[in-house]
Amino acid sequence: MMHSKDKYEVNPQSRATLSDRLSSYYGNFRSILLGRRSTYDVDETFPTADDSHPSTFKEKETVAEEISLRPKCLDLQRTMNREAHRTSSYEIPNLILRRGQTFDMSIAFDRVFSEQDDTFTLQFVTGRKPMQSKGTVISVHKAREVNPGSWGYQITEIDEKKVSIKVCTSASAIVGKYQLFVDTVHKLKDGASQKCRYCHPDDIFVIFNPWCVGDSVYLEEETHREEFVLNETGRIWMGTVGKFCVRPWNFAQFDDVCLMAALSMMEKSELGDPARGNPLLVVKALSRVINNNERDGGVLVGNWSGKYDDGISPYAWNGSSSILEEFLKKRKGVKYGQCWTFSAIATTVFRALGIPTRCITNFRSAHDSDYSIQIDNFWTPEGRPRKMMDDTIWDFHVWNESWFRRPDLPEGYDGWQAFDPTPQECYEGVFTCGPCPVRAIRNGDLYLGYDTKFLFAEVNGDRVFWTVDSEGNMTPVFKDIDVVGKFMSTKAVNTISRDDVTSKYKHETDSIEKADVITKANGFCGRTDVTIQKPSASDVVFSLSGDVQKSGDMEIELKMANNSEEPRIVEVYMIAVATKYTAVPLIELKESNSTNVLEPRKDSVSSLSLKGTEYLSTLDADSHISLYVMATVKETSQVYLKREIYRVEQPNLELKTEGSAVVGKPFDVIVKLVNPLSVPLTGGSLCMEGPGMVKPSSVKIKKSIGPNEEFRETIQVKPRRAGRREIIASFQCKQLCNVTGVVEVDVVNESKN
Repeated sequence: MMHSKDKYEVNPQSRATLSDRLSSYYGNFRSILLGRRSTYDVDETFPTADDSHPSTFKEKETVAEEISLRPKCLDLQRTMNREAHRTSSYEIPNLILRRGQTFDMSIAFDRVFSEQDDTFTLQFVTGRKPMQSKGTVISVHKAREVNPGSWGYQITEIDEKKVSIKVCTSASAIVGKYQLFVDTVHKLKDGASQKCRYCHPDDIFVIFNPWCVGDSVYLEEETHREEFVLNETGRIWMGTVGKFCVRPWNFAQFDDVCLMAALSMMEKSELGDPARGNPLLVVKALSRVINNNERDGGVLVGNWSGKYDDGISPYAWNGSSSILEEFLKKRKGVKYGQCWTFSAIATTVFRALGIPTRCITNFRSAHDSDYSIQIDNFWTPEGRPRKMMDDTIWDFHVWNESWFRRPDLPEGYDGWQAFDPTPQECYEGVFTCGPCPVRAIRNGDLYLGYDTKFLFAEVNGDRVFWTVDSEGNMTPVFKDIDVVGKFMSTKAVNTISRDDVTSKYKHETDSIEKADVITKANGFCGRTDVTIQKPSASDVVFSLSGDVQKSGDMEIELKMANNSEEPRIVEVYMIAVATKYTAVPLIELKESNSTNVLEPRKDSVSSLSLKGTEYLSTLDADSHISLYVMATVKETSQVYLKREIYRVEQPNLELKTEGSAVVGKPFDVIVKLVNPLSVPLTGGSLCMEGPGMVKPSSVKIKKSIGPNEEFRETIQVKPRRAGRREIIASFQCKQLCNVTGVVEVDVVNESKN
């Protein structure tokens, strides 16, 4: 007999957290997810979730006990329901439901079910301390017909002892792991009732549902849902303006570790149980936990130093599941990551939870901590750059967008919300950024909060060049208009091509709308306009051309055309500096000084050349060349200033499969690479993975690969599940990184003859 004081109470001291249990049982958590508790419970109080104390029937020699209604087992119809909820690809074998959508199940009782005398209630229980007042104990009652998006169940068939029902969860249900209880009540002839309780042994997972109109993450177009929720691989754009580098990535959101890692991160974030149904709060909390800058640690440790000996270099990862797997095993930050790795982890985690998410690359991304929308570069009066004083413009920066409604903001801000899991700026003691509406960034609505100021400054800004004398006096001498926020890129829907989303973040440079937005934004950021002293004439036209060849050799020319009727003397200074993609300078490689006399209506050229053999073997693989140019016309004080980025173009890996790809059986992938550089490739390694694949060990390449030499390697891969899969390989060495290749393969189940 149950009492009215019954609670779904969990003793925090006796119950291990999900994180602790994953740490203890990792590698065998299928067994702790399925069939680990007693299948029956009719105790007077709800059992704790302590797995070591299975509960059983308490038999009583009474007539009432003999006629009580006891559930014997539940059939959750996992295969059918997972397919209907588009969760059949998850490797976790439990029932995974998208909230707000119906599912079918049946209950087998120990006797014939009587609609007149018998009733039952479903109890869905979640959270660390389940309480009805907190919404973590949900009583689901019988309805004549279930309401889409609301809790309820309806009986669809009664077959003596078996009752089939259709159940619907709420479109705003808490996301996470649930226990399912069945409470039965049998009415006795004397007016009393006999109650019984059953605890189903298997956990049920409830996630967000972009197919449900009532869910905050609802996304209308099916192709977009397939891309931003279901696609297991993608592309992340890197490199520089004019020389993109596309990085394939294995998001692997359906791999067994990824959903478990997402739930573990939810616990680590200390997000309250009732808040776990709100995508805004979930995104904000988990994006903070992705980076390891907090006191209690996070998933991934950032490192931009070029020194990665005590971990794995950021560009050696091919996918998220390997990082999350190591995090679950070791329970501490994984070494190392950079912006695209943080973004990729966020994409995996939120897609695993059902939130539409994608990676966004911003080329020429300003790091403007004072939100002035002005990037300052400094030079000596003699034309030498003072690099360590500069504001930074990253060659590229990768953040994320997730799709959900914003009822907390004025109307018009639903849709893509930008957030940045890379630790850059500390806000209220926490490294976090966003999520803010992309529309707010475009419109300059900086008053909305959610770090809109910071993200607006990353994509909007002029670069002002200053000269600094020996006493620290600064004079603005040149301005580049709207130099940041270029070629903003994400993977296009249903293709591997680039989708340019720049227009979603900012208006056209010379448009009236852009001017109005900047004027409005200036009112929130405290920017003051800088006046550039004009020269007496601007009659010399400058143009910079050239690039780095595949061999690593670089030839740059500054062309000067004198359009006046008088001669002009032009002093030119050029210097090539090894630099990180975050604009941090490393070492000076080569400089050039020249004095050029331009006759009336004549041209001249000043150049700087650099051989690959002069620098490739002395730099970090993830470095590139920054070229600083300053030209001054003696007669008119006209100044030309430029900072350009040059990067060696990475070769491609060629991948080819041999043999059939059958679940559980290894097959060969042949990797081919030709060294295009003028120097040998040394200290190489090769990594490979794909969604639903057993990850092979990385291959260390002991032998150096000479210029124009071909390298081949065969790696065995074993699939875990069927379907069309992309296998991603990456090669890195002392001279090159982000050398990648992809091959598609159709994996089939083994035929049973």
